[in-house]
Amino acid sequence: MQLVDLTPFRHSVLDAATEDGVLHIGPIHRTDAQSIVDLLSNLGLTTGADDAIRLTAQGKDMVSMAVTGMDVTGYLMEDFGIEAETEALDAFILRACPAGTPISLRGHYHPDDETRITSVMTALHDGRRVTWTSFRLRMRDGETLRLSDTPGTFPMVQGYAAAASALPAERAFA
Repeated sequence: MQLVDLTPFRHSVLDAATEDGVLHIGPIHRTDAQSIVDLLSNLGLTTGADDAIRLTAQGKDMVSMAVTGMDVTGYLMEDFGIEAETEALDAFILRACPAGTPISLRGHYHPDDETRITSVMTALHDGRRVTWTSFRLRMRDGETLRLSDTPGTFPMVQGYAAAASALPAERAFA
Protein backbone atom coordinates (compact mmCIF):
# COMPACT_ATOMS: atom_id res chain seq x y z
CA MET A 1 0.00 0.00 0.00
CA GLN A 2 1.38 3.35 -1.03
CA LEU A 3 0.54 6.92 -1.84
CA VAL A 4 -0.20 6.89 -5.56
CA ASP A 5 -0.71 9.99 -7.65
CA LEU A 6 -3.98 9.44 -9.52
CA THR A 7 -4.26 13.12 -10.46
CA PRO A 8 -4.16 12.43 -14.22
CA PHE A 9 -7.19 10.16 -13.90
CA ARG A 10 -10.71 11.43 -13.36
CA HIS A 11 -12.78 9.21 -11.07
CA SER A 12 -15.13 8.46 -13.97
CA VAL A 13 -12.19 7.08 -15.97
CA LEU A 14 -11.14 4.94 -13.03
CA ASP A 15 -14.75 3.83 -12.53
CA ALA A 16 -15.14 2.90 -16.18
CA ALA A 17 -11.89 0.95 -16.19
CA THR A 18 -13.21 -1.85 -13.99
CA GLU A 19 -16.19 -4.13 -13.64
CA ASP A 20 -15.18 -4.50 -9.99
CA GLY A 21 -16.73 -2.44 -7.23
CA VAL A 22 -15.33 1.04 -6.64
CA LEU A 23 -15.28 3.23 -3.52
CA HIS A 24 -13.95 6.81 -3.23
CA ILE A 25 -13.71 8.63 0.12
CA GLY A 26 -12.32 12.07 0.73
CA PRO A 27 -10.95 14.34 1.73
CA ILE A 28 -9.18 12.51 4.58
CA HIS A 29 -6.41 13.87 6.79
CA ARG A 30 -3.06 13.06 5.16
CA THR A 31 -1.88 9.67 6.32
CA ASP A 32 -0.72 6.41 4.80
CA ALA A 33 -2.92 3.58 3.59
CA GLN A 34 -1.92 1.28 6.47
CA SER A 35 -3.10 3.86 9.02
CA ILE A 36 -6.47 4.01 7.25
CA VAL A 37 -6.69 0.21 7.21
CA ASP A 38 -5.83 0.14 10.93
CA LEU A 39 -8.50 2.76 11.74
CA LEU A 40 -11.11 0.89 9.69
CA SER A 41 -10.17 -2.36 11.43
CA ASN A 42 -10.32 -0.77 14.90
CA LEU A 43 -13.84 0.45 14.09
CA GLY A 44 -14.90 -2.94 12.69
CA LEU A 45 -15.14 -1.53 9.15
CA THR A 46 -13.82 -2.63 5.77
CA THR A 47 -13.85 -1.42 2.18
CA GLY A 48 -14.05 -5.01 0.92
CA ALA A 49 -10.48 -4.80 -0.44
CA ASP A 50 -8.46 -2.98 2.23
CA ASP A 51 -5.16 -4.21 0.77
CA ALA A 52 -5.97 -2.38 -2.49
CA ILE A 53 -6.47 1.13 -1.01
CA ARG A 54 -4.81 3.88 -3.04
CA LEU A 55 -4.39 7.43 -1.85
CA THR A 56 -4.22 10.61 -3.91
CA ALA A 57 -2.84 13.85 -2.49
CA GLN A 58 -5.32 16.74 -2.18
CA GLY A 59 -3.15 19.68 -1.29
CA LYS A 60 -0.51 19.30 1.40
CA ASP A 61 -2.74 18.17 4.28
CA MET A 62 -5.39 15.94 2.71
CA VAL A 63 -5.74 12.79 0.63
CA SER A 64 -8.55 10.99 -1.14
CA MET A 65 -8.93 7.24 -0.95
CA ALA A 66 -9.87 5.00 -3.85
CA VAL A 67 -10.29 1.25 -3.79
CA THR A 68 -11.47 -1.21 -6.41
CA GLY A 69 -12.11 -4.91 -6.08
CA MET A 70 -14.53 -7.72 -6.53
CA ASP A 71 -15.75 -7.43 -2.90
CA VAL A 72 -16.03 -3.61 -2.92
CA THR A 73 -19.66 -2.46 -2.73
CA GLY A 74 -19.33 1.31 -3.10
CA TYR A 75 -19.88 1.89 0.64
CA LEU A 76 -18.12 0.91 3.87
CA MET A 77 -19.14 -2.41 5.42
CA GLU A 78 -18.91 -3.98 8.84
CA ASP A 79 -16.02 -6.43 8.87
CA PHE A 80 -18.49 -9.34 8.82
CA GLY A 81 -20.00 -8.25 5.50
CA ILE A 82 -23.11 -6.09 6.05
CA GLU A 83 -23.45 -2.37 5.37
CA ALA A 84 -21.89 -0.30 8.15
CA GLU A 85 -24.08 1.21 10.84
CA THR A 86 -24.24 5.00 11.04
CA GLU A 87 -22.45 5.04 14.41
CA ALA A 88 -19.38 3.30 12.93
CA LEU A 89 -19.40 5.64 9.92
CA ASP A 90 -19.67 8.64 12.26
CA ALA A 91 -16.65 7.40 14.23
CA PHE A 92 -14.62 7.04 11.02
CA ILE A 93 -15.58 10.51 9.77
CA LEU A 94 -14.83 12.15 13.13
CA ARG A 95 -11.37 10.52 13.35
CA ALA A 96 -10.23 10.60 9.72
CA CYS A 97 -11.75 13.69 8.14
CA PRO A 98 -11.50 17.46 8.57
CA ALA A 99 -14.27 19.30 10.44
CA GLY A 100 -16.39 21.72 8.42
CA THR A 101 -15.51 20.13 5.07
CA PRO A 102 -18.02 18.05 3.10
CA ILE A 103 -16.76 14.46 2.91
CA SER A 104 -17.77 12.35 -0.08
CA LEU A 105 -18.23 8.58 0.09
CA ARG A 106 -19.29 7.34 -3.31
CA GLY A 107 -18.99 4.25 -5.39
CA HIS A 108 -20.70 1.41 -7.12
CA TYR A 109 -20.77 -2.35 -7.62
CA HIS A 110 -22.36 -4.87 -9.95
CA PRO A 111 -24.46 -7.51 -8.14
CA ASP A 112 -25.02 -9.21 -11.51
CA ASP A 113 -24.07 -8.69 -15.16
CA GLU A 114 -27.01 -6.36 -15.90
CA THR A 115 -27.17 -4.27 -12.73
CA ARG A 116 -25.13 -1.46 -11.22
CA ILE A 117 -25.81 -0.13 -7.72
CA THR A 118 -24.45 3.37 -7.11
CA SER A 119 -24.17 4.88 -3.63
CA VAL A 120 -23.46 8.54 -2.88
CA MET A 121 -23.09 9.81 0.68
CA THR A 122 -21.94 13.19 1.93
CA ALA A 123 -20.97 13.79 5.54
CA LEU A 124 -20.21 17.01 7.37
CA HIS A 125 -19.05 17.25 10.97
CA ASP A 126 -18.22 19.93 13.49
CA GLY A 127 -15.93 17.79 15.66
CA ARG A 128 -18.79 16.43 17.76
CA ARG A 129 -21.68 15.51 15.46
CA VAL A 130 -21.88 14.15 11.92
CA THR A 131 -24.72 14.99 9.53
CA TRP A 132 -25.41 12.92 6.42
CA THR A 133 -27.15 13.10 3.08
CA SER A 134 -27.25 10.07 0.82
CA PHE A 135 -28.92 8.28 -2.04
CA ARG A 136 -28.60 4.91 -3.72
CA LEU A 137 -29.56 4.07 -7.29
CA ARG A 138 -30.05 0.82 -9.17
CA MET A 139 -29.36 1.00 -12.90
CA ARG A 140 -30.51 -1.88 -15.08
CA ASP A 141 -31.74 -2.16 -18.67
CA GLY A 142 -31.47 1.60 -19.20
CA GLU A 143 -33.73 2.35 -16.22
CA THR A 144 -32.72 4.00 -12.97
CA LEU A 145 -34.53 3.29 -9.73
CA ARG A 146 -33.86 5.31 -6.56
CA LEU A 147 -33.44 2.67 -3.84
CA SER A 148 -32.95 5.07 -0.95
CA ASP A 149 -32.76 8.76 -0.29
CA THR A 150 -31.80 10.59 2.88
CA PRO A 151 -31.94 14.28 2.04
CA GLY A 152 -30.62 15.44 5.46
CA THR A 153 -29.53 18.98 6.21
CA PHE A 154 -26.22 20.39 7.26
CA PRO A 155 -26.79 22.53 10.37
CA MET A 156 -23.09 23.38 10.47
CA VAL A 157 -23.60 25.34 7.25
CA GLN A 158 -27.15 26.56 7.79
CA GLY A 159 -26.54 27.63 11.39
CA TYR A 160 -24.15 30.44 10.56
CA ALA A 161 -26.84 32.99 11.38
CA ALA A 162 -25.80 32.48 15.01
CA ALA A 163 -23.91 35.24 16.82
CA ALA A 164 -20.39 35.77 15.49
CA SER A 165 -18.91 35.10 18.92
CA ALA A 166 -20.31 31.56 19.00
CA LEU A 167 -17.82 28.75 18.44
CA PRO A 168 -18.30 26.65 15.27
CA ALA A 169 -19.58 23.73 17.36
CA GLU A 170 -22.10 26.05 19.05
CA ARG A 171 -23.27 27.46 15.70
CA ALA A 172 -24.02 23.90 14.55
CA PHE A 173 -26.68 23.62 17.24
CA ALA A 174 -28.02 27.17 17.03
